[in-house]
Amino acid sequence: MKAKYFFLFFLIALLITFGCKKAECESSADCVKPHFAGTCINGICAYDPIPNECGNLKCESGETKCSCPEDCGICAGTSGPFELICLQDKCVEVIPASMIEPALSTQELSAGGDKLRVTTTFNQPFNLRMDLFNVKISLTSASPNNADRKISKLTLIGTTKDKQVVPLSELDLNRPLWPGSEVDAELILALPFSMASGTLTSIELQVTYDYLTGTTTKIPKSIVLRNKYPRITFDWVMPSTPYPCPESCDDNNPGTADVCDASTNFFCKHIPVPGACGNYICEANENPCTCPSDCGPCLGDTTYTFYGCSMNKCIAQLKPGISQAQQSLFDDMKMSKFHLQNNYEFLNPLDVSKDKLKLSFSLYNKQPGVSDFKIETIRLFEGINEIAAATPNLALPEIDSTGNVELSVPLQSMPEMTKTLALKIWYEYKEGDATKKASYTKSLGKVTLLSPGLEK
Repeated sequence: MKAKYFFLFFLIALLITFGCKKAECESSADCVKPHFAGTCINGICAYDPIPNECGNLKCESGETKCSCPEDCGICAGTSGPFELICLQDKCVEVIPASMIEPALSTQELSAGGDKLRVTTTFNQPFNLRMDLFNVKISLTSASPNNADRKISKLTLIGTTKDKQVVPLSELDLNRPLWPGSEVDAELILALPFSMASGTLTSIELQVTYDYLTGTTTKIPKSIVLRNKYPRITFDWVMPSTPYPCPESCDDNNPGTADVCDASTNFFCKHIPVPGACGNYICEANENPCTCPSDCGPCLGDTTYTFYGCSMNKCIAQLKPGISQAQQSLFDDMKMSKFHLQNNYEFLNPLDVSKDKLKLSFSLYNKQPGVSDFKIETIRLFEGINEIAAATPNLALPEIDSTGNVELSVPLQSMPEMTKTLALKIWYEYKEGDATKKASYTKSLGKVTLLSPGLEK
């Protein structure tokens, strides 16, 4: 009997408890949950995910393991030989840092009397999605006969296990090179394979080197220098997922446009901006004083001259206190019909901006019947190359007639040049009614010509 009353009492208490339970909500405003829209139905909250919100427990378009691990899961662990990490908002495969070993190579290469140092650095194994083949080239020894040096192209090749030579990268640079400068380049490698990894041997970096040589030619020479890596086995990998662009591609150079997108395979590329200082081209409006990064520094030093900036121009200037020696050559010309006694005076070195060759002519004697003697044309030669010329038409009509001619030399192609010079003098005279013409040559020896004011 007691058990029966106890059960009845328990049932009554249970009914009272459930009958008195408070509802979960009275309106939808009471249903609040981050990233979900709440609705109150018969006192109970029902929740629906808010579309495109991280945290709604749905991995939606635009969300990744890196941008929203709450919905998509965590970017961690491994995928085959790769480690999974976040690059910005993208979960990608990378080579574990413990497996990467940087490779460094420095070699000296010779070209036309110049010596170049080529330094390269690259990772092993090489990640084709991320890594760059870094090249630095400097001029360690410059031949005085060469000018206008340029690294025009870089080409990287390798050999497969079946002895097939394959191109890895080719970059048109057209970058000037001068003593004290350095050409930096980043090669992006692309292999003609679909495999995820592989090995190459006989890696070779080909450097196309252009330069002018001599003082007269303007046609550049082009040499392909071969930088080889005989002891390096080149291992590469190609992760399955493309990487995002770096957070910044700015190379801090206003002369280049920094680009990174699908067209560059998500690598940074720096494209020269026409007309801008820093684009590696010495353009018509630039010189070593206004844009040394493109045109090279305003430097140059010889025995008597140096280059320096003046009024935003790189000008050859004379060193202070130079000593010039007065040269005087007597020329006793005994011809069959007449006799000349001449004197040629000049300074050595000769400053062509103000100094002149002073030539004195005197008719010492002549044969009867000879008249109207005249110095018609004077030319100054180095070999077969004419340096200067004058047409004085200097008349020496009678014995003891004298006359002077000053010969100016124009600016030369270099601020200081030593040349073996010779005068060639054309003259005419009358013998009876006939006019006769002839010439003679007089060597002046070695003369140093200085050209201050020459613009670099």
